[in-house]
Amino acid sequence: MGFSRVAALHLTPLLTRIVLCAVFVPAGWSKIMDEVEFSGPTAASIRSLTGAQEATSTPVAFRQELTPPSETARLSAESPLKVRRLYGLAVMLHEAELPYPVILAWLAAITELVGGGLLLFGLFSRIWSVGLGIAMGVAFVLTSFPAIQAAGPFGLDPTAFTKASAQIALFVLALGIVLGGPGGISLDQAIFGGRTHLTRSSPRASDSDHDDDY
Repeated sequence: MGFSRVAALHLTPLLTRIVLCAVFVPAGWSKIMDEVEFSGPTAASIRSLTGAQEATSTPVAFRQELTPPSETARLSAESPLKVRRLYGLAVMLHEAELPYPVILAWLAAITELVGGGLLLFGLFSRIWSVGLGIAMGVAFVLTSFPAIQAAGPFGLDPTAFTKASAQIALFVLALGIVLGGPGGISLDQAIFGGRTHLTRSSPRASDSDHDDDY
């Protein structure tokens, strides 16, 4: 077996999984473990979506209403709020009118953290890659695509261009694992990999393999 074939079957998928792990594990960890201070309408939305007691000791009255009835209540609802970073994602999903934004934000964070970690070892690789690909697709549609529509693909500022490029690249890498598999250096190959076809191969097939060597 030539080097290019070994690289295609083993090294390239391994490097792809390492890159996905290196990107998504810190991202998922940050969403779940890091606390960020939100204020203004974002803080009010988080209080409305999650319930005030879940995030802070703010009175329960802010659980139900996205727009408080009085100026005093509005200012209280929009006061600084320190919560997990993923609640910022939940607000973004809510503004996009997606259902169950808090649950989806938690699923995205867990998929990045757990799925990215298991990709390093190549366990259930296609399943996790589907989830990560969906996460990147949604992120691109919600954040980068509106900027591209407004400024055009060649009018983006460097930060927006880098962000959009990274989202597309990560989506393609995840898609590559979905379509091509995790490669031979993976737990998926060790647990589910095809050794059966070797034991069932006929002598004629073996002869043809030897013929290919010449």
